[in-house]
Amino acid sequence: MSITKSGQEPEVRAILQPDQDDASYQEIKQRIAAAGKRRQLLTYSQLVQGIEFQIPSINNGQPFRLNVGGWTGLDRHIIGQFLGKLSCESYEEHGFMANALVVDAIESRPSKNFFGWMEYVEAIPDKSETEILRFWADQVQKAHRWYRKHG
Repeated sequence: MSITKSGQEPEVRAILQPDQDDASYQEIKQRIAAAGKRRQLLTYSQLVQGIEFQIPSINNGQPFRLNVGGWTGLDRHIIGQFLGKLSCESYEEHGFMANALVVDAIESRPSKNFFGWMEYVEAIPDKSETEILRFWADQVQKAHRWYRKHG
């Protein structure tokens, strides 16, 4: 099955894997590492600006860019999959969630999905504002320290 950027079919959620586009994954990983080394945060738009994704199940396998001026559900799903993979790796290997360094441009913090996922995997006990900010600040500090030392 192949979908277009304008029409998402439900099956895409099951078949989209960041491993299908290693070049984009490595670019995202590098951009987060560079921001971490500089002790900065990135917006979702800054993270993907100019990246040409090429995923076999999307856009008939042709290169495409995410619409940073008007994020679609598919755009959010794509970046969520890439960030999810990266954060699983960074957490297992180094003890922090790398995606904590990527924030919404308006709210200046990660998306609600980030915190929902953290609650789901029981990394935070609840989504109270106090717990969210404590957890996020801790992850940002850990990421900044690690990338400063190793990035």
